[in-house]
Amino acid sequence: MSDLAKVIYVMGAPGAGKGTQAEMLAKKISYDRFSTGDAFREVSRQDTRLGRRVKEIIDNGFLAPPEMAAEIVIEAVKKRAEAGEGIIFDGTPRTVKESAIVDEFFEQQGYREPLVFYLEVDREEMIKRNSRRKFCLGGAEDFPVADEADQRKCDELGGMVGVRPDDEPEKFSTRWSEFMEQTYPVVEKYRLQGVVSEIDGMPEIPEVHRAIMKAIDSY
Repeated sequence: MSDLAKVIYVMGAPGAGKGTQAEMLAKKISYDRFSTGDAFREVSRQDTRLGRRVKEIIDNGFLAPPEMAAEIVIEAVKKRAEAGEGIIFDGTPRTVKESAIVDEFFEQQGYREPLVFYLEVDREEMIKRNSRRKFCLGGAEDFPVADEADQRKCDELGGMVGVRPDDEPEKFSTRWSEFMEQTYPVVEKYRLQGVVSEIDGMPEIPEVHRAIMKAIDSY
């Protein structure tokens, strides 16, 4: 895999499984995983003008302005990029303008074109997945709660299990519209560059992971 891109974007609509697949892939190929959503939520917990603005954006299902999003992403990964580390992103980039800013940053760091995995999942399935997702909220960090061990960890951190505001069904239509209008054009841009691998995101998690690894092996 010596020819594998050092920047990998795992893209897809809300509920497509980006975070899960990015984490599994990062462990498999020893890259760092960066979650844009986690980075934004960390900023949103800060009692600052930016933090309050980001919280308002997230809670209502909207996307941050491109310059703001790119600034948060670049600041968070700068040290890793300067060290030439491989990074897997889920949730970045979200707009064409943001992609241009972030890609220019990596180009300046000596990285070549990114590799993009686009997880295809239909709208009805995403609504179902989002409504089922439970997270530990209000603690030092937000994380998925899938079993009793996660529940205990959440209790120890002083959090509570619930649904994220942007995962609520009434917010999904906003998030879907935002994705189709602003993020899907990013996928099309990368398609024109010939760096997109289309992945069926409908099967079970292990099967989707195998499909991604099959694509990785081709490099």
